Amino acid sequence: MEAISFVVIAIIICSLAYSFLKKVPVSHMIVLSNFIIFLLTLPHLPLSDLAFRPSYLHSYRIYTIFTSMFLHGDFSHIIFNMIGIIFIGFPFEHQVGAKKFAAIYFISGFFAAIFYALIEGGNTYLIGASGAIFGILGAFAAAYPFKKVAVPLFMPIIIFMRLPVVAVALLYAGIETLYTFSGVTDGIAHSAHIGGFVAGVFLSPFIKMRIEKKSVEVERLRGFVATDRQREIYKKAMDADEPELREAWISYLLNEISCPECGGKLEIKDGEIYCRNCGYRK
Repeated sequence: MEAISFVVIAIIICSLAYSFLKKVPVSHMIVLSNFIIFLLTLPHLPLSDLAFRPSYLHSYRIYTIFTSMFLHGDFSHIIFNMIGIIFIGFPFEHQVGAKKFAAIYFISGFFAAIFYALIEGGNTYLIGASGAIFGILGAFAAAYPFKKVAVPLFMPIIIFMRLPVVAVALLYAGIETLYTFSGVTDGIAHSAHIGGFVAGVFLSPFIKMRIEKKSVEVERLRGFVATDRQREIYKKAMDADEPELREAWISYLLNEISCPECGGKLEIKDGEIYCRNCGYRK
């Protein structure tokens, strides 16, 4: 494996780890790491090490399903994909939280590559984040169809319109389906887009799934709020008008506050504020 490939893998791992450790939105770090990797690999793209091929499904190089999501072939490729994350991914993560966003993004990207392999076969390289982005679009549209998002329309000048996410999803999914089954060969992996989109739709129930009861009155967390950042998150949780969005902000807040008895991490268990470290309950 080339030295640049190790650097790229390190950037991917470090950016995601930093996101979760420092509570930086995952979508923001994905955009940043994609641009850094693009600039680093501009002189030489390590396709054989990091891009995905259908034949890699039966070898140790299956890891390239993941690394290929961070490679882009040219300037227009990365710009269009990052615009997708900014205008669709940012509001989606804001709606559902970092963990669910990351899970849907990478699982959709995985199934996008699998669907591409099944439809296309051969040894053509697959790179880019678009399969994962279409997964986010599918999940967003299935879970919050009438939520409006800003969409750039590329005309002689760029015009921004706010449209229901379901309208955006139907438009792009329709175009990609047409391209996939019409046999157009334009160098774009349309089948991967369809695979990612369908995966996102099927993953959408996960957005509202709760492994354990996490509902708690936001007001009960007020006594644990001490810093300006915590107060800002608390206010957003209080102002949230949808249960899922409120839960996402409560999760962010729980990562920021600590147990008044031992300084440990607080969580919600059976509707109570609970410290696993010392057993504190409220």
